[in-house]
Amino acid sequence: MAKVLLAWELGGNYGHLVALRALARELKRKGHACTFAVRGLGSAQGFLDPALGPLVQAPVRLTQGRNRVRTQLSYASLLHNIGFNDPVELAGRIQAWRTLYRALGTEFLFADHSPVALIAARTLGIPAACIGNGFTVPPRLSPFPSFRLGPVRMAPVGAPSGATDLQSVLLKNEAAVLKELNHALALLKLRPFALLQDIFRGAAPALFTYAPLDHYDVPRSETFRGLPDYSYGAPPRWPEGRGPKVFAYLTPNTSLPVVLKALKQSKAWVIVRLPGALPEVAAEALRSGLTVAPGPVHFRAAAESCDAFVNYGAHSTVAEFLLAGKPGILVPDLHERALTARRATGMGAALSVRATSVTPLRRALDQVIDDPAPRKAAAAFAAGHGGRDRAGILPGLIGEVL
Repeated sequence: MAKVLLAWELGGNYGHLVALRALARELKRKGHACTFAVRGLGSAQGFLDPALGPLVQAPVRLTQGRNRVRTQLSYASLLHNIGFNDPVELAGRIQAWRTLYRALGTEFLFADHSPVALIAARTLGIPAACIGNGFTVPPRLSPFPSFRLGPVRMAPVGAPSGATDLQSVLLKNEAAVLKELNHALALLKLRPFALLQDIFRGAAPALFTYAPLDHYDVPRSETFRGLPDYSYGAPPRWPEGRGPKVFAYLTPNTSLPVVLKALKQSKAWVIVRLPGALPEVAAEALRSGLTVAPGPVHFRAAAESCDAFVNYGAHSTVAEFLLAGKPGILVPDLHERALTARRATGMGAALSVRATSVTPLRRALDQVIDDPAPRKAAAAFAAGHGGRDRAGILPGLIGEVL
């Protein structure tokens, strides 16, 4: 039996907790002892079964970093923006993770979007696996490849804005971030890293995605393991009546009122899942043929029984519905989700819409319901990837790394 820590350091929403919970269940089944170190204690407390293991606060940055860059070009820019440009504070986080590992007697780390946790584990020689989608498990190339969409104005981290050669900027960014990381390691009297990619050196990569949905447009040496079956919750209860069925999984953001209004005006029979939304927001969306689910809905069952879906571009949600051959409308609110939307729309299986007004969303809803092309593209994705044994993904990973 191993003492395993499951860490979540960056990002929001429930996707990270869903992955860690599924992994912990399989680890417990195999006799391992689990502890969770998570970014959001509030969401985790009501989501993670205490029987799976104790819950502690992950060492995270509580404030935004200084000199943040507005245009993130690569994983190096992401690290800069989450505090790698503040060596003293970064050293404190590294040391906090090291203290946590020692206190818990950690023998193995599963890290979901947790670069500082991986750094600390490497300094102590603790073996690890880096789990997640293509964005959170970046290609181990030097420099990290760009994940920008289209042409952008580029400048090295901390430099005045201006256009220059992309490869040069990526290299300069990494050199700047690596210098600050090594400053932090020096403050702790730890050995420096030769490359920024050393954050992931020695950690087993676990890419829970598929090549057509990878956030990066570069060849991968890592294996695409596919999406584990994370589904939980009640079966979908569709409104009574005949017509196209649309499942909408949404989250509170600036586009939510527009999306809800478009769904309310649509001809579809709709289930809306709105975790975190105020009751009055959900009540405003109600109509005959549109219902708001009061609790978690079993996504796999919803995907199998609907005709189309609406989402903000969460990778696991998009993958789940495409695996069932269902097309979707995506309204991404973050760059990572815009990358997922780009891949789904690029294969023709989804429509990406900016929720600036109701009209384009209503048109997109009509198109995804009436036009057979997105449905055929989603069916093609399902035919190519839906036949894999998803139940074996997590046991296979655990068997490899433990």
